[in-house]
Amino acid sequence: MPETSRLFHIVRIAFAVIGAGVVLFLFLNHSEQLDTPLMDYFTADFFAQTGAQNSVAAIYLNYRVFDTLFEALMLMVSVMEVINVSWANKHAEQYKFEKDDFNRKNNSEIVIRMVGIIYPFVLLIGLYIIINGHVSPGGGFQGGAVLATALITRYLVYPNFDLDLHTLEKLEKFLFLSIVMTPVLYVFMQLQPADTTLSHQIYMVTMNSLIGLKVFSGLSIIFYRFVFYEGR
Repeated sequence: MPETSRLFHIVRIAFAVIGAGVVLFLFLNHSEQLDTPLMDYFTADFFAQTGAQNSVAAIYLNYRVFDTLFEALMLMVSVMEVINVSWANKHAEQYKFEKDDFNRKNNSEIVIRMVGIIYPFVLLIGLYIIINGHVSPGGGFQGGAVLATALITRYLVYPNFDLDLHTLEKLEKFLFLSIVMTPVLYVFMQLQPADTTLSHQIYMVTMNSLIGLKVFSGLSIIFYRFVFYEGR
């Protein structure tokens, strides 16, 4: 029996190596030149059509806004699954936190001081990425992730259960509804970039802000849910 298992193991490794070699060979010898009609269309006249000052913002906030909505939906579904399928959700009565359960006496003084120094800068960078996402590289998804890391680093210094996850969950759902409704209102108002450039700037800043807060809420809920419930 061990000899048979060893033989199967060798065969699987051989197939994996041969498959990787075939894929690498095809990749290195592929010389077909493909046209880029979509890229050319998205990057040719995006400012006049959308009012965005960079093509990435024009794509995910205008041309492919439905993709953005579904990405936000997938994050919300992930958060809901973490909550509803969680073991702690069915045994919530076992979780009673005392004031002394979490303290910072075991934390490094160096970590505490350094996090205290960089904490406001992380918040500023996250907000900057969100607000300027339509002008420079960035946007709501990246800025929201940065803001979430700020809240996560707070746990490293002060692991206290003073975050109301239920309120944060309701806020995340409200933000998703706002993300869906904003483009709908924008389309029904039939705003044209050539005539109302300012309105397009407001729309993109609003969308980036909503997406950023949505991503911040979702990632924070997932992290704190695992830390304070599943981790215990």
